[in-house]
Amino acid sequence: MMNLDSLKPAERVAFADAVLERIGGDPFGTVPKRELDIALFSGLVAAGYLDADESQFSMARKLGITPTRVRALMYAYRLARADGGGDLAAILAHVRVVSIDAAGDAVLNVEDAFARDAFVARLKDLDVYTDGSFNRERITVTTDVFMAALDDAFGRDGERIRAVIEDRLAARGRDGRLRFVGDLGKKLIGEAAGVTLKALLAAAT
Repeated sequence: MMNLDSLKPAERVAFADAVLERIGGDPFGTVPKRELDIALFSGLVAAGYLDADESQFSMARKLGITPTRVRALMYAYRLARADGGGDLAAILAHVRVVSIDAAGDAVLNVEDAFARDAFVARLKDLDVYTDGSFNRERITVTTDVFMAALDDAFGRDGERIRAVIEDRLAARGRDGRLRFVGDLGKKLIGEAAGVTLKALLAAAT
């Protein structure tokens, strides 16, 4: 059950503005329920009741709906705000690096469906094909190919991320494998498991 009583006046105005932006101009009674749901969802994000970067399970609990519905709403929300290639900042914030084996594969995890599709599309544009057959959220790609594609896929940010990964792989010596959980993850981003590409970019600056 949502509790919106804590919203401040400015947050309520932000909510109303976001809803009107989405459905403004449509004749009364003609807006489909799905569009209304997306408009209300966008308003809740604009008001700060929802954080677009929080977990989908957390959103589902706040809204009292299933994670499946949250995924659909979030996809529509991001699609409406992204450019043709997807929001780069959203991609970097949602791609979590699980492990990287210098002589094997890079294993990544992306819960957000839109960020995942945008990330995979950027790699496909460079003829880099990923494997997500085992788990849709889990993406596997050959490390050499992934590292080579970072610069072209993400520009200067990709170059910096690649440099951080190369430095950390070199520090592991013969082991040549990084697992971005546990102590390394805590050092970079606190208690959360895994490290996002955004966190690696921050580590490079």
